Amino acid sequence: MQAIVCHKSALSFLDKCSRLVPPPGYRIKLEKFDQGGLTRWACTKHQLASFDLGRFERPGMPLDILIPSYSHLHNPKGIKLHGVGGILPEGSLLDAGTGVLICSAPLAFVQICRNAPLDRCIKLGCFICGTYSLESSAKSGTVKRRPLTTPEELDGFVVQAKHLRGSRKAATALPWIHGGSASPQETNLALPFYLPARMDGYGFVPPMMNYKIPLDKDERAIEGSLNVKIDVYWPDWKIGFEYNSYAEHSEAKKIGEDERRALVLHKKGIHIELVTNEQIEDRRQMDILARMLDEYGVPRIL
Repeated sequence: MQAIVCHKSALSFLDKCSRLVPPPGYRIKLEKFDQGGLTRWACTKHQLASFDLGRFERPGMPLDILIPSYSHLHNPKGIKLHGVGGILPEGSLLDAGTGVLICSAPLAFVQICRNAPLDRCIKLGCFICGTYSLESSAKSGTVKRRPLTTPEELDGFVVQAKHLRGSRKAATALPWIHGGSASPQETNLALPFYLPARMDGYGFVPPMMNYKIPLDKDERAIEGSLNVKIDVYWPDWKIGFEYNSYAEHSEAKKIGEDERRALVLHKKGIHIELVTNEQIEDRRQMDILARMLDEYGVPRIL
């Protein structure tokens, strides 16, 4: 018998396991589970009590468990049961040990999309394809992690999972999901510029996220690194936006680093505009940035 952790509980666990420095209890290697070995699903309170599920719990939130049939949808205390809704594509489940299986990031994405609005589905996709994990104890609010999946892997999975609930919404979100975002603020900065007008965006060609620009010897001497990254960048037009967090950029040391970086990029003919959270939330300020992209020749395609 196996217990299957799904939806947000699965995604939260995968997120912590993928951190560059995983917390204690999350330093495990997850292997793909051969679904031919799936015999019985733990569904009842008594059955689930025989598994060590504490490591999958989220404070103040129910534990999401996948079951084969909606006929069992009587939620035990602290647990939310979800019917599988169809045959799972191969590679949908990961083995977390001790009889517990975890839904893969693409499957959890499809599951969550079922009841989420489209804009949240898009941001969720960018999150699981990004390189950050939310952490309230960190000064920036995030820590680094490996991407849980890629836009290409999501696309391939959604095609195979088209019979599952949530797949239609997931498929609608897919064209607007980008990889490489290093913070939710970067995603919030990038999305409006390439979403189409019908989704209240500006319809520009999509930018590159955290684009690496290699430096020559003289530039490295100024900047102090082999390359620089730009949060949101259109390389063909040499213009980009950097999210400017007061929390991260107010220290004297950081200000000096930013100035050296700006000097190097200026020497390369690259224009970088610093953007604050207040600007992102102000449509008039975003209109100004959109006109700047027009002036640099970035084409609108949608």
